Amino acid sequence: MEALAFSYQSELRAVEKQMSEEMLFKSSSLEDLIDLSMNNLDRYLCPAVVLVASRITGQIDSKIISMASVFQYVFLAHHIHKLVTDENMTERDRQYPVLVGDFMFGQTFLKICKADLFSYASEFVKIIEIINEGVLMRWRLKNKEMPLKDYKIIVGKERASLTALAGKLGGELAGLQEPYLKKIEHFGYSIGMTWAAWEEMIHTSLVREYLAEAKGAISELEEYFPVKPLEELYDFLFHEINSNAFLANNK
Repeated sequence: MEALAFSYQSELRAVEKQMSEEMLFKSSSLEDLIDLSMNNLDRYLCPAVVLVASRITGQIDSKIISMASVFQYVFLAHHIHKLVTDENMTERDRQYPVLVGDFMFGQTFLKICKADLFSYASEFVKIIEIINEGVLMRWRLKNKEMPLKDYKIIVGKERASLTALAGKLGGELAGLQEPYLKKIEHFGYSIGMTWAAWEEMIHTSLVREYLAEAKGAISELEEYFPVKPLEELYDFLFHEINSNAFLANNK
């Protein structure tokens, strides 16, 4: 969290601490088991969307912290599964990330039960299905030129659907009602699309498009809520992209 100081930084640290304690395999941590390259967006963006959706109402409690960690477990599971490629891999190299990723999915539902979030279990079953639909669609289009409309569908399913749900459920736990809930969900979706488009740099025009969408969602909520937490998350995303020289090279 060195890049920017969030007003909800202590809550993000609580998510990290909670997950570190839950992911111990005897004397080993996740980092000991698998070589997983993670940047600041990978580490913080998913749980942060949950937290900001709650923070605008001033309500962050232990249940919301737990919800943030559930979303990070889902992200980590998919992130680890992506280590499996169709390149020349040994059976062990192929199976290992599958097993560790499956463990993360198991942690998702264990956490849902332990944190009394069971009423949201069906939401996570559905989001995992949607993510996998995106993965399968990407697989079918591999080695082909991917049209922009198909790419948007794929990353929308793989990544933006998760961050959209993070905004929605974070807002629900904090008591947000329609139409504000729909706006925070749209903010989460725009954050996820920006993140995915920047990460792959296939259709780079989407980065600017969805940054603008996220900014617009903040403006729509500004009349009703203190939007500083949303602005902080937007600035964090912008800063991380800019620090990797994306915007400087794509003006």
